[in-house]
Amino acid sequence: MAFIDTSVYSNVLRQDVHLDLFLPNDRPEHPIKKPRGVIYFMHGLGSSEKQFREYTAANRYARENHMAMVYVSAPQSFYNDMKYGLKYYTYITEELPQLLASLYNLSFPREKTFIAGLSMGGYGALRIGLSRPDIFGAVAAFSGACDIRGMANRLKAAGKLEGDSVSFLPVFGEDLEISDEQDIFFLAKKVSELPPEQQPRIFTCCGKQDDLADLYNQNRRLKEYIQSLPIENYKYMEWDGVHDYSFWDRAMMHAIAFFLKNGYDKKKIELWRCEAD
Repeated sequence: MAFIDTSVYSNVLRQDVHLDLFLPNDRPEHPIKKPRGVIYFMHGLGSSEKQFREYTAANRYARENHMAMVYVSAPQSFYNDMKYGLKYYTYITEELPQLLASLYNLSFPREKTFIAGLSMGGYGALRIGLSRPDIFGAVAAFSGACDIRGMANRLKAAGKLEGDSVSFLPVFGEDLEISDEQDIFFLAKKVSELPPEQQPRIFTCCGKQDDLADLYNQNRRLKEYIQSLPIENYKYMEWDGVHDYSFWDRAMMHAIAFFLKNGYDKKKIELWRCEAD
């Protein structure tokens, strides 16, 4: 295995940017060969590209499926081109794939290129994956901020920004106006108008006890909306859990199984079962 903790210079961002990679290229039972695909992973608000790989078994799940992981750094950006800040959406969709191809030979067709994320990164995965189905064949969002327009409207009604909600200001501006291209519901409708073979496959999940920012209800609303559309391949899951890495660890296992369509999660869960004495 190769763990690469590095930085690259981004012409889009006009600065060095952190990038963490996991490459499963030296499994003892196999000769060295190119991974079978790549997963771009988007971190949450107030976090970084490092936490998810350190607090979960994501790399082990990726290794067992011979997948590469790219942990993207995009602090406080909601993975958009910010109104007062950096152009992270452009960086991730246009420049980063070129950097990964030229520096690490991580270039795959869309059916082997996936994107996932948690919380703010769940929104980011949906925002990017649904708007660029030409790049990403499947998308997964864990406890995602699915209804960003609804969140902005509630903040406007409250009349003030405080705590984590202050992060909305540099991304969306003082008026907190969400464009259609930043709205997941709009993007889902747009995707539904594509031929089935051009639609990305979509997986979302949320913990039943996740009470942060109404995320559970946001995920349920998005689920009902997507299921009302002619989207060919959508899966929703929920189970007991809150907004934490224990939930997201299991979510990653389900996401990899969804991406690869190989039943990996069912096999893994079966291995964990044991009979009581």
